[in-house]
Amino acid sequence: MRLLELECRCLLAEAEEAARIAAERIAEITGGGAPDRLRITFDSVRTDGFVLEITENRDVFIGAARTRDYVAGLGELLNRLLAAADRAGALGAEADPTAGGAAIKVELAPGRWEIAPELTDRIHYMPGHFGNSFEVCWSGEMQRYLEDLALAGASGYGDWFDPNDMPDPYHSHVYHSSSMFLWRRKKEWLRMSQRLGLDNILVITPNVGYVDQMRPDWVGVRDHKLRVQGQVLCPSNPAAREVILNNHRQLFDDLKESGIRIEKIVCVPYDDGGCACPSCQPYYPVFLELVRDVYGTVSAFYPELKADICGWWTSDEELLQLQQFIAGPAKDWFGVYQFSATYGVFELPDVRERIGDMRLGCFLHIGFSHDRRDVYTKTGVHSASRRISSVLGSFARQQCTGFMSYNESFGDHFNAFAASRLGWNPAGGVRDIAEYYGRLLFRLRGDTLNRFVDVLLEMEMLEESKAAGWQRELEAIERYASVDENRSWSFAQIRLKAELMALDYTIASQMDSGGIEAAYPLMKRRVQRTERLWRSVYGFGVLRHILIPDNMMPQWYKAYTNYANTGAAGSIRSGVMSSEA
Repeated sequence: MRLLELECRCLLAEAEEAARIAAERIAEITGGGAPDRLRITFDSVRTDGFVLEITENRDVFIGAARTRDYVAGLGELLNRLLAAADRAGALGAEADPTAGGAAIKVELAPGRWEIAPELTDRIHYMPGHFGNSFEVCWSGEMQRYLEDLALAGASGYGDWFDPNDMPDPYHSHVYHSSSMFLWRRKKEWLRMSQRLGLDNILVITPNVGYVDQMRPDWVGVRDHKLRVQGQVLCPSNPAAREVILNNHRQLFDDLKESGIRIEKIVCVPYDDGGCACPSCQPYYPVFLELVRDVYGTVSAFYPELKADICGWWTSDEELLQLQQFIAGPAKDWFGVYQFSATYGVFELPDVRERIGDMRLGCFLHIGFSHDRRDVYTKTGVHSASRRISSVLGSFARQQCTGFMSYNESFGDHFNAFAASRLGWNPAGGVRDIAEYYGRLLFRLRGDTLNRFVDVLLEMEMLEESKAAGWQRELEAIERYASVDENRSWSFAQIRLKAELMALDYTIASQMDSGGIEAAYPLMKRRVQRTERLWRSVYGFGVLRHILIPDNMMPQWYKAYTNYANTGAAGSIRSGVMSSEA
């Protein structure tokens, strides 16, 4: 039964999106007992964040100066409402049948809070490519996903119009191509972000070209030792350079004509990108010159555009070159240098000696838990709230103004949600965030919520010996979890992670004691459950590049497939007949 009947007054256009979300989300708060009326007024206030006021009569006022902050203010109200419903025993499947909306309002403490974010940039880069969640999802899923992050306090959404595998959608010979469909979809996602008041960010890998542009006379040289990968065009080749600039010109012209705002680009030198030909060595100065030319091309459509430089794989020598670039050609339009916080980084190091006084942000990899054992789509949900809290808590010492998180799947949803909340208060408690998450997504309460939070937070350390216990707990909790149809993956990915980790623990034990013959039945079960995660839960189809399924499987997978196909555990070298192996 619906617990609250909403009466909403929206006094300005900037708050209309927040009012729409309020009507939907408050209507979803269900439980026992009779509903009661809740009145919310949205109005303008001059503040860097939002004002939330709850009167003695439990009337609510949310004030802000921009759309995303009205949504963040609503997110804080939902946090308090759901906690009040939990305390009143009125929330979800375990609700007291006599505890209704009036009980919630009694528990909703009056007061006035003015809250501003400590970090300016709370951006989530979620590229739709490689067959990942953001490429295969549909509009309802993405709308709900972006709303969740805006409610948690995100400031921006980022994507990459990734040319890998794609024909040039602006070429006249291309007809109903994958790139044409995906480019339209990406524009739809950017419009959703824009309506939520989020900043739209585009990641730019300047010299990555479309598959039909990989002509021998244009193509760059790839070399993993020099960090060069992807479908690269040579920027030192004049004809190829014009193709590169025209690719960006056509994309940004399309975006402008489509009514899409772009606040910032983030330029990335490597992965993908670069060129290992002699004319492009050393590459970083070539990259910076290309950034200058790309910016000159696309800023014709967006004159106020800023450009960040991503620090992924950037050396100390390259940082000196970047300082000269910022002091010279990029002085008027440079945004921040994004230090790369990826595997094994729990706080920002002392980078000021290397970067001088340049403005600093953070490229924050959230596509894994404590370490890279579960990176990308290997086992389901990623839980890293303590790692993220530690990294964000170190920002002040380095005068770091914010982050752009890097996501590759719906498995990163909890981490992105937690990072958004922590961006307002890096010292905030991760357990409080996890409790809000459990109430908001699943309507869990009381002891059931506490058990869920225990499991979700424990998962961060990836202790496989505990996974069977997590699996039992989650199977017991699941019958109380309410799952929105646009987040059908949300609880299943947590339960399946526990199951997959429990299987991995038992398989390792059986391999030690009896070899592959003993472990094979559970290996087969593990593969089947992984396929369920990928196909039935996440909806994946053709996975590629960093998400190649073989690379997402445990280390024993090759021996397993050989045993399944031949009955023997020996490996067969690629490209030769088995009789010659």
